[in-house]
Amino acid sequence: MENYILSCCSTMDLRKGWAEERGVNLIYAKFFLEGEEFRDDFYESISQDKLFEQMLSGEKSQTTQVNTEEYIGSFRKYLEQGQDIFHICLSSGVSGTFNSCHIAKDILLEEFPERKIEIVDSLMASCGYGLLVDKACELKKQGLDMETLRIEVEKWRNRLHGYFFTSDLRFFIQGGRVSKAAGFIGGLLKICPVLKITEEGKLKPIEKARGKKQAMENILSKMEKEGYLSTEKCFISHSACPLDAKKLAESIRDRFHPEGNIEIFDIGGTIACHTGPGTVSSFFFGKEKA
Repeated sequence: MENYILSCCSTMDLRKGWAEERGVNLIYAKFFLEGEEFRDDFYESISQDKLFEQMLSGEKSQTTQVNTEEYIGSFRKYLEQGQDIFHICLSSGVSGTFNSCHIAKDILLEEFPERKIEIVDSLMASCGYGLLVDKACELKKQGLDMETLRIEVEKWRNRLHGYFFTSDLRFFIQGGRVSKAAGFIGGLLKICPVLKITEEGKLKPIEKARGKKQAMENILSKMEKEGYLSTEKCFISHSACPLDAKKLAESIRDRFHPEGNIEIFDIGGTIACHTGPGTVSSFFFGKEKA
């Protein structure tokens, strides 16, 4: 078996303990509140409640991609130990970190020409990204070499779907995902926009649901249409709305009677800076994307 480690960024939004249990290398993203820097470390540096309290009070939030130097620093210690690296990145459709990682790879392979570094674009964010890393861990345990693992992970990536809705539009408006006019009208009508993550790993609004109940029903319909594989895991993430996340999980169980686990996670700090509170996501494996 090849001697290599799995690696990903903290924007996969699972849990630090999850990565430690599986020996996955974690590279931490960062975000800023009014210029103060915080690590996206599963809310160890700042609680989710505090983050949203400051955002809702008007403090400006910003995010920054993992840069080339950070990748080099994280990867070098494994290369020095004679290990190869299989890294899965946050979607290139929402971040430039994929390019930074490739630059780091080119620099490091000049220094360590005998080693190998594989980089896969997850084309996902939050725990959709995490679900693909989780699948990679399962596959690695089967003894796959890096080249075969890449082929298999990319196959599963093509079957990975993500849908989400939000009940609070203000941060989507600030980020340009929803226009101010549409956001004002949506707020009056209690519109919950439903969005999907496209094949290119970008966010795309697809429906305007009247309230959370209709938004959840819309997601369930999309899961059915996309051929949700109920034998596989389904990951749900949320930003400070655990009851909504639990309701969606219960609805999935009632509709599909899944054999695979449904797990619920917090949306991490980096992604939360863009969503604000009130967002619920469903990530699952289904039919191959067209």
